[in-house]
Amino acid sequence: MFGSLRYQTSIFLTLSIFLFSVITIVNVIHYFRNESLIENDMAQNKQQTTIKLQEQVDDMLEEMDKLSISVNASDSILGVLKGIASNSEENYFTAHPEISAEVRNTLLSFTSLQPLKGRISIVSRFGDYLGLSNKMDNVKADKFQVRAMPMFREYLNMDDYKRFLPPHPDPWSESGDKVVSIVRPLRDNYNVYGYVEVSYSVKELENLFFFRNDLSFGNVLILGPDRSELFSSLSPDIAGNIEENDRLKMLLDEEFGHFQMQFSGTNEMLFYSKLTEVDWTVLLIEDVSVYRRPIAYLRHSSVTIFLAVMAVLLLALYLYTSRVTRPLSRLKDSLANVDLAKLELLPSKLRTRNEITLLGLAFQGLLDELKRTMRQEEVAKQREMVAQMNALQAQVNPHFLHNTLTVIAANGRSSGNPKVVEMCIALSDMLRYTMKFDRKDSTVGAEMEHVEQYLTLMRSKYEGFLEIEMNIDQAIGPVSIPRLSLQPLVENAFQHGFAGIEPPWKLAVSGTVGESTWTVSIADNGIGLSPELLERVRQQIGRLRDDPGAETDRLAEVAEADGGLSIREGNGIGLANVVARLHLFYGEAVEVRVDQSPAGGTVFTITGRR
Repeated sequence: MFGSLRYQTSIFLTLSIFLFSVITIVNVIHYFRNESLIENDMAQNKQQTTIKLQEQVDDMLEEMDKLSISVNASDSILGVLKGIASNSEENYFTAHPEISAEVRNTLLSFTSLQPLKGRISIVSRFGDYLGLSNKMDNVKADKFQVRAMPMFREYLNMDDYKRFLPPHPDPWSESGDKVVSIVRPLRDNYNVYGYVEVSYSVKELENLFFFRNDLSFGNVLILGPDRSELFSSLSPDIAGNIEENDRLKMLLDEEFGHFQMQFSGTNEMLFYSKLTEVDWTVLLIEDVSVYRRPIAYLRHSSVTIFLAVMAVLLLALYLYTSRVTRPLSRLKDSLANVDLAKLELLPSKLRTRNEITLLGLAFQGLLDELKRTMRQEEVAKQREMVAQMNALQAQVNPHFLHNTLTVIAANGRSSGNPKVVEMCIALSDMLRYTMKFDRKDSTVGAEMEHVEQYLTLMRSKYEGFLEIEMNIDQAIGPVSIPRLSLQPLVENAFQHGFAGIEPPWKLAVSGTVGESTWTVSIADNGIGLSPELLERVRQQIGRLRDDPGAETDRLAEVAEADGGLSIREGNGIGLANVVARLHLFYGEAVEVRVDQSPAGGTVFTITGRR
C-alpha cells in the first residue's frame, strides 16, 4: 500500500493509523462508560434529593401531628371543653380569661423545646375559639361566625382521627396567608368536644425546598391523591400540563422513581417520592438540558482532549520516525559517496556518530547506573536495619515508663500538687507519641500538640523566665509531615539558643497556609549563629537536600565547632535528621531555611507545597 512512499513516510502513516484507531477506541469506550456513570450518579443524586425533600415534608407534618396529639391527650384542655355550656352566646375563652391563660400556658408547654412555627387553634363543639400564634394578626371571631364557617361541622363530624389540609388561606388570620394544617377532633371514648387545628405557614414548606448550596429554590411540585396541585414553585403552564397528563398519573403509582417527559415544548426530568404521613407526592423537576449539562461537558472535553492528544502524538511520532530513520539516510548518503579507488568512505561524507557504538555506550551507561542503584539499595537496607534496631531499642519496656508516670501523677494529685500531675501527663503523652512506630508520618496538627506538651514541661522548668507565642492556622492541621519534625527544632532553642543569655527567653511558633503553600516557623531570641557558622549550616542543608539519605555525621562537626545548633543525634533528633526526613518525605516540594532573626536568635522555616 505504501510501497512507493519514503520509508519514514510509510512508517509514519502506518503508526499514525494504528495510533488513531487505538486512541479512538479507547476514547469512545471511556466516553460511554463515563457517560453512563455520570448519568447514573446524577439520577441517584437527584432521586436522593427528592427523597430528602419528601422526608423533610414528612418531618414537618409529623411535628404538626405530635402537637395535635399532645392537645388531644391533655386532660386539662379536654376538661375545659367538657365544661363549656351550650346556652352561652359569648365566647367562653373571652368570658373566662383566667381559663384562657391556663389553656395557653398548656399549649406553650407543648412547644417548650422549640419555638412555635405557626398557629394552634382550639374550637369547641359550640363554636368557642382560642388561638395561640407566633403572629399578631389573629381574627377576633365570635361564636356565630365560627359556627358559620363551612368546615366547622365537617371537622366535628369527620370519622377519621386526623386530616391533613393542603396549602389554603388561614381562616384564623386577618391577612389570610396560606398555611398547611392538620385537624384532629378532640374526643374521649364517647363524644367529640371540639377540634384542634395546627397550622404552619407555607413559608415553612418553601424553606424546605431552598437549596443552600446554590442559594436557589428547587422546581418542586406537590400533588394530592387525585394528582391535583397542592403546592408549586413552577410556572402555571408547566404545572397545568403535569396535572392533566394521564401518563404521569400512571407512572406515579410507585413509591419513588424518575422519568423523562415533555411539557410546553421542553424536555423535563421528573423525580418523585411519596409522603408516608399522607397520600401526597413530592416532585422535583429539572430541565433535561440543565440535567445533562455535565454529560455535554464530558462530550466536548473528550473531543477536545482527543484532538489535542492526537496532534501532540502525531507531532511526536513524526519527530521520532524522522530521528529513527535518520541513521539509514546518512548511511545511504555515505554509501553513495564511496571512494572506489581506496574502497573507503570519503572523510568529508563519513558520519562519526556510529549507532552501534552509541548503543554500546548507552548499554554500558545502563550497567553503570544499575551498579550505582544496587549500591544505593544496599546502603538503604543497611540504614533501614539500623533504624529498625533503634526503633526496637526505643521500645524497651514502654509500659513501665507509663505506669511509673501514672503512679507519680496519682501521688501528686493526692498530695495536692497539680504541677506534678500536669508534668506527668505531658511527659506521658510525649512518650506515647514518640513510641508510635506503626506509622512514619503524622500531621502538623499532631506535631503541634506534641510541641505544646513539650512546652508545658519547659514552662514548669523555666517558670517566669519563658514567653511563648503560638500562632497556628487551623487549616494547617491536616497537612502531612514526618513524625517528630518540629519538636527537635523547638528543643534546640532550650539546649543551645538560650544558653549564655539572660531571660526573658522568647519563643514564637507559627503555622500558616497560603493558596498553594504551607509554612511553619520557629523563632527564638537566643544567641543566634555567627555568619560563618550560618553559611556552613546552609551548605550542609543543601547537601542533605541533594542526598537526603546521607547520615547526620557530616553536620556533627558544625555542632562541635559552635554549640548554637542542635544537629547531632545526642539525646534527641538532630536538625540533619529532620532535614533528611523532610526531603525523603516531600522530595523537592519542601524547603528548609535557617536564618538570623532581626531581633537576635535563630529562625527555622519549613515551607512546603500543598
